Amino acid sequence: MKKIITYSLLAAIMLLSACQKTDNPKIPTLTRVPVPSLLKDASGTETIVVSDIANFVGKVSVDVFFKTDTPPQKMDLVIIKNGDKSSVKVLQANITTYPTVVSFTGPQLIALFGTVETCDFFTVGVNITTQSGTIYEAFPAVGNPYGAGVSGQYGGVQTSLTYNTKVEYEPAVYSGNFIVVSDEFGDFVAGTTVVLTTINATQFSFLQPAVENPIPIKVTIDPVSLKVSIVKQKIGDYFLWEPSYTNPTVLTLSSNPDNRVIPCTQTVSIYLDYAVDQGSFGENLLVLKKQE
Repeated sequence: MKKIITYSLLAAIMLLSACQKTDNPKIPTLTRVPVPSLLKDASGTETIVVSDIANFVGKVSVDVFFKTDTPPQKMDLVIIKNGDKSSVKVLQANITTYPTVVSFTGPQLIALFGTVETCDFFTVGVNITTQSGTIYEAFPAVGNPYGAGVSGQYGGVQTSLTYNTKVEYEPAVYSGNFIVVSDEFGDFVAGTTVVLTTINATQFSFLQPAVENPIPIKVTIDPVSLKVSIVKQKIGDYFLWEPSYTNPTVLTLSSNPDNRVIPCTQTVSIYLDYAVDQGSFGENLLVLKKQE
């Protein structure tokens, strides 16, 4: 016990003797930077609908949060796509009046970034030029533009805004070669290719590989909920791995939430409920993903 106390006192002495005023680095001069406040104007569009992008109009109110603080020399409203800070585009430069509402359109986004697809998102912020001429970027290549927790202070300061695309079903995506991710039933081999064929705007079909005289399985998609369904249908004459299992059929149970397409990953997930004349096999999950 004495040794512990002795060592502790010695450590304290060493610490005190090591801490000299002249050894401390000088505290850097602090720069006062105006805090921006961005809000989505209620008269603008909240979400980007890819199929109707021509009619998208986003409206951003650009303001300073502290009204009595020294204002910036100017602000430039800028935007990036999918979090990519390497290609910052300017929506409006030289904003000097606060608040100012800036509008931007779907065609403008296409002109700046090219094709806009389901699951793309856009983030807007402001580059600040102080009265001294120093520029503080909204999306610096390294680090963050503001300290941690700033957005949660003073009742919530919004220094950037995100505009998401509405996740929509795109028939063109669910056509062509898909790779088998997994199949609980075991007839579709993981890593092999399954061809999806478009029937119409809300239906596609594919073949079960382990039946004699396969009949295309028709899948219906609800474009709003993105759920998929299969009404009971015959898929062949018998299973190749057991010819005595005749007239195989398949359907989906609407209660299963995993019967859906996932456009952001170009995946389809279906619980296939197989049955034959001799009985039922129950639900088995099949997951397919678009071939890159």
